[in-house]
Amino acid sequence: MSPTPKSAIIGIYGWALDKEGDRITMDAQEVCYTREGAISKAIEMETESFSTYQKAYQQIKERRARELAKELALDELEHKYTLEKAFFEETVALHDSGDKEGPTMKLSMLLEDKPLGPNATDQDLMIHSIHEEKRAVDFYKAMATQCVGAPMEAMFKRLSKDEESHLARLETLYEDIYMKDM
Repeated sequence: MSPTPKSAIIGIYGWALDKEGDRITMDAQEVCYTREGAISKAIEMETESFSTYQKAYQQIKERRARELAKELALDELEHKYTLEKAFFEETVALHDSGDKEGPTMKLSMLLEDKPLGPNATDQDLMIHSIHEEKRAVDFYKAMATQCVGAPMEAMFKRLSKDEESHLARLETLYEDIYMKDM
């Protein structure tokens, strides 16, 4: 068995982990992660996504949006578990989620994301969720691109496809609920 590469260059926005695992804030630029650092960042992203959907589930009143928040929260837990296993294993087998990928409407470019407060509306929560998924898609695509040939490439590609599916589902529901008269 060949050793796992210890570094991967990953394009990421906002912040990175240094060698000790401490958070470093930075502007949009490429950073270099160790394999373990990249997986740790991905685990943190999945944890944040789960929290977003958990909060949405607790606050959203619209039945279809609430059910979708629940489904996506459970998917994020599966992703987190997969990444936690990958931290200790060289390769991780992923099964196709069964979700069909659909083209996104790029609503994240049209809708402004703002911090969620206690008075966030269902629409605010959905917009925030759309932006969270877009960030995850971009992150996993960058990781897969930078890990070409490494054992982790397939896992990051699969996670990217799963997140693209989540994004498409959110955008479709958003359009159905909030843009039906357009």
